[in-house]
Amino acid sequence: MQIEQLYSAYLGELYGIAFFTAFAEKYSDDNHINKWQTLIQIEQITARHLKKGLERLGKVCPDVHMEMIEKGRRDAEHWLALDWETLINTMTPWVETYALKYRQQAIQATEHQALFQLVQEHEDAILAFLQAEQRQGIDSLAPLETFIGRYRNTVL
Repeated sequence: MQIEQLYSAYLGELYGIAFFTAFAEKYSDDNHINKWQTLIQIEQITARHLKKGLERLGKVCPDVHMEMIEKGRRDAEHWLALDWETLINTMTPWVETYALKYRQQAIQATEHQALFQLVQEHEDAILAFLQAEQRQGIDSLAPLETFIGRYRNTVL
């Protein structure tokens, strides 16, 4: 069960990479390109660690999962026309649902705690970024950069 939860999170990272990449490539306001690139990096780091951890446990993780990639791109297409404030206000409750789910899974995990913590911290960082954007925080990227600094070169 716990390996399947982590695998589902891994597929979610592939989705997230495609989702944020669509925004980096097509969002009308280029003032936010560094934010999209940072969000992509968060997803890539998390996916890399999950893949390594899951494969050590015997779970095969594809580098490419077309269904998740297409879903990520399709979902992004629905939101590309939104202005920044509306987009952030739309994304925040959506991400908060996942942050709560992953926090609960991390609390309940009896094995693979480092991987569950990674998933939780990744989602919490994205949520903190979005909430800072809602408050028009001057350093909304700080939670993302903290996560990147912690996990970029870490071995789980």
